[in-house]
Amino acid sequence: MYIESLDLINFRNIRQASLALSPGFNVFYGGNGQGKSNLLEAIHTLSFLKGFRSSGISDLVEFNAPKSQISAVVKTSFASTRLSLELDRHARRAFIDGTPCGRAKDYLGILRSILFVPSDVSFLQNAPAERRTSLDRMVFNLRPAYLLDLEHYNKLLKQKSAVLHSDYPDQALLDVYDSQICPIGVRLIEARYDYFNLLAPYIRRVFAAIFDSQFDCLLTYKPSSSKLHVIFDGNHESDKKRITDEYLCAFQKARPVELARRQISLGPHRDDWSILLNGHSAKAFASQGQQRSICLAIKLSEIECLKNESDIEPVFLLDDVSSELDPTRHKRLFEYLNAITAQTFLTTTAREHVHIDCVGRMFSVENGSILHVD
Repeated sequence: MYIESLDLINFRNIRQASLALSPGFNVFYGGNGQGKSNLLEAIHTLSFLKGFRSSGISDLVEFNAPKSQISAVVKTSFASTRLSLELDRHARRAFIDGTPCGRAKDYLGILRSILFVPSDVSFLQNAPAERRTSLDRMVFNLRPAYLLDLEHYNKLLKQKSAVLHSDYPDQALLDVYDSQICPIGVRLIEARYDYFNLLAPYIRRVFAAIFDSQFDCLLTYKPSSSKLHVIFDGNHESDKKRITDEYLCAFQKARPVELARRQISLGPHRDDWSILLNGHSAKAFASQGQQRSICLAIKLSEIECLKNESDIEPVFLLDDVSSELDPTRHKRLFEYLNAITAQTFLTTTAREHVHIDCVGRMFSVENGSILHVD
């Protein structure tokens, strides 16, 4: 999968751009605040129907412009598809090959991308909700049908929450919602477990190969229905059935607590995940350099997992990586990047920070203007 061409009009500070792109490496260099990250955000918006720095549509439209337009030709081994978005201050309209697309589920999944931005390095320290969002995005990239269950689950949670917040919660109505929420919650937990089971060996290998072979990097999942963490170490000691059985048991006993607190106390919307390094919490003990390396290892592992498990190679969006790594890790990262075949969009403040053997296309970015250079 790769983007053959990209056209932007009035997207943030990019007034107009029409770019022919390489299926390999596309490098965008320029000073801070010139528009490099805006270009990556445009591609992310095409992928997920929203930007990565703000959920508001109006923030994506250039100041004083009535609307913004993004369009790209996405190529796969079996199809060529033009995706287009029109954004104004209040609405978003999506098009597939020029035909309006009214349902997000019909659009999402056509262009799959994986993003790394400097702020991602703090993901271990962030709120659990942010880690859940990133996990849901990872699972969706591999299994787009996951989105349907997630949307249905969140809708039911909102409805049940409204009942719990009423003056006299209707027990019969809560029973109805519980009968619908519980099986969907099980499916979401199972999907996350299956995904982590696939992803875990990739993370161990990538982290050791690029960043530090002396540390074993393990994924962990913390269900809200259990005091135990699930460690994905390849031994399969903690199986999926135990996790779901604990959830079912806890769910059936949760009603008194929910009525007392007026909130839904457990489920996949309250679960969390993290990383262990040599058996210790990376959140508590990993250095800043190690936390940056862990984040990048996860992103690169996503690419390998998608390629090997579903024969889809997503677009990789890598924003200003040179500012986040020490020289040794920077060198090892680019040695690894030289070996991958995913289309990559890389931004940097200076061309000399890029150590790629074969750059497909190089662009300079200045004050929102993007120019192809040799």
